[in-house]
Amino acid sequence: MKHRVKGRKLKRPTKSRLLLLRNLASSLIINGKILTTEAKAKELRKYAERLITIAKKYDPQNTSSSQSINAARSVFSLLQNRTATKKLLTEIAPRYKNLNGGYIQILKYSARAGDGAPTAIISFVEQR
Repeated sequence: MKHRVKGRKLKRPTKSRLLLLRNLASSLIINGKILTTEAKAKELRKYAERLITIAKKYDPQNTSSSQSINAARSVFSLLQNRTATKKLLTEIAPRYKNLNGGYIQILKYSARAGDGAPTAIISFVEQR
């Protein structure tokens, strides 16, 4: 039974899984979209949307406020990548300032050639 079990293990121990999500999130932020398996994409969506929600609290005009500093430090502690953190705080998060979630979309792609795993393209939602 799968009662009260959240998330997918992705056939990895905890530390490896967290590193995988951190690297996928950094790649998504830097490149805008990535191609990965469906299971990884679904887990990445939860991780990345949480990052964007935290990053929305950052205020570039008032970087001395404690809330703004805390948001930037929290994002960096979860990403551990300076370029991805800077891009998230200055470019991506302000785009979704008035949106309350649903920042990322997953589009199903074809099966992977080597093992037939279902793949998906994960990218940011464009504002209308």
